[in-house]
Amino acid sequence: MEIYELIKKDREAGARMLVSEYRARLQTAAKMLCGDESEAEDLVFKAFEQAILKIDDFRPTGSFYYWIYTILLNFHRMDVRKKASRKVSLCEGELPEVQDEKNIFEEFAFRGSAEAVRKAVTRLPESYREVVILKYFEEMSTAEISKISGIPEGTVRSRLHYAKDALYAMLMDTELSPEFADRLVKATRPKGWLYKRAWSIVCSLLALGAIGAGTTSILVDSLNNKAPEEKPSSKIDSSVLNARSWRIAGGRSIYSPVADDVDKSIERALQYLSSSQKEDGTFNGRYGNTAAIPSLAGMAFLSKGYLPGSGKYSETLYKCLDSVLKLADMNPKSRFPGFMGGEGAMYAHSIGTLFLSEISGMVNDEYQARIDAVLPHAIKLIVDAQNIKKRSDADVGGWRYQPDAQDSDLSCSGWALMALRSARLNGAKIPDEAIEKAVLYIKRTQTQDGRFSYQNNGGYAETLSGAGILCLELCGRHLDPASLKAAKYLSNVYKNTLLHSGYCYYALYYTSQGFFQLGGDYWRNFESWMHKEYLKRQKPDGSWQSDSVGSEPYATSMTALALAVPYRMLPIYQRDETVDDEEERNEN
Repeated sequence: MEIYELIKKDREAGARMLVSEYRARLQTAAKMLCGDESEAEDLVFKAFEQAILKIDDFRPTGSFYYWIYTILLNFHRMDVRKKASRKVSLCEGELPEVQDEKNIFEEFAFRGSAEAVRKAVTRLPESYREVVILKYFEEMSTAEISKISGIPEGTVRSRLHYAKDALYAMLMDTELSPEFADRLVKATRPKGWLYKRAWSIVCSLLALGAIGAGTTSILVDSLNNKAPEEKPSSKIDSSVLNARSWRIAGGRSIYSPVADDVDKSIERALQYLSSSQKEDGTFNGRYGNTAAIPSLAGMAFLSKGYLPGSGKYSETLYKCLDSVLKLADMNPKSRFPGFMGGEGAMYAHSIGTLFLSEISGMVNDEYQARIDAVLPHAIKLIVDAQNIKKRSDADVGGWRYQPDAQDSDLSCSGWALMALRSARLNGAKIPDEAIEKAVLYIKRTQTQDGRFSYQNNGGYAETLSGAGILCLELCGRHLDPASLKAAKYLSNVYKNTLLHSGYCYYALYYTSQGFFQLGGDYWRNFESWMHKEYLKRQKPDGSWQSDSVGSEPYATSMTALALAVPYRMLPIYQRDETVDDEEERNEN
């Protein structure tokens, strides 16, 4: 008799069989999720309790274990996000204790310490830890992980990709043998990991690591079976690569002579931002005291793999976060609870919301509690602002400067839509209708010749066409005809626009993000041009000269975000897996 059948027939006997069969396995997974033995035990207990009480909801066509694991994962997420869990009554009697089985990690650890591996997993950010456990310890397929976690399969693959590199970097600083680390990483490599099969020399790679440990880019390479000159060490600072520089693009690690210059350029930019930040987390210059500039600067650090809580920019990131959170109007009697736009209006509010969503889960408990208090209100305000009755049908689905605006523009709408998409990827319940209405609005801003414009009037098309492409791509409209028309137009104008427009950094950010999403020649041609033109324009102090609408902290943040696109460290900017597959085929 199956366990679920026994539970229905005899609850006590079924509960005992359930614990005997699954407790040890779930306990191991739960401990890696939360990092604490007692919390893990509580999670398992609640998952069993809920499964027993809701046994009639289980459908025999699915896996019973995965169904219970989904319950456990949902409880864990609620705990992490400090949401009140729904109270359930106790089942009859206490669930009995059983002897722990051998930890599943120990099956892999033929040399070294299994405990070190477990600890490394617990140091990963929440979203990465979940998929690692499901994939490599629960042995679920990508499709199963997607179904259980509620995130797209492409996002699952991307998170696995970065998580394994982080694990590799952390494990190299533990007592684990290199052979074990090699085995772990090789077992998790996505297809196409090796660069250019035409090479007769295998490039052994260790890149872009320490998402959860603060060492974000560590390289170990060996060519022609030659041992590396230096072994990685915990003293290696985050995002510091040696002279042979690698970067992540299309799911592969690619060596590029230019990449070292780009990496150093971004590092100088981040040093400038850190040194120019004021004590309260804000910046000098236009909009420097709104949520916009600290959020853009914060995302620039995140895009290079730096995290709050570790590394040399931990304090800088927390200052950015603190300044944004303090701007939120949390007065329940306020007209717009959660609004943090201030002088920057909906621009600043949406950019701030995007930043809070991206950094959520990476911070300490105190700041996570503050984010959890603000973010739901900030997201709701964006959804409510979209639903304000508009003056014309052309404006339906978009956003404007103020939360109660009755018209819309593509510029404000792009940031609002990215904030909603990020929030959805982070587990927020964003109505499908909100995304669909926004997509339709964006398409209405496109002119006959393919340009996406400010208000469907052709204005600022050179600046905003990249925004239209990016938003459609992030909403799952990969290679939409509207995007391809815009890309064709943009390819003919960006060389002039991005050097002479008063909005050049705004255009640079969106064009870089949009073309990267499309991939292929769009991205390759643009990337090469961007490196050639923008690296030489960086000032000695690491900044870029402000344009007519911003400040140097603004210009520097936007340029760093544009240059760091291939690192793909920000979850919102993961791209469609078919782009990676196509580029791999072209490489080979």
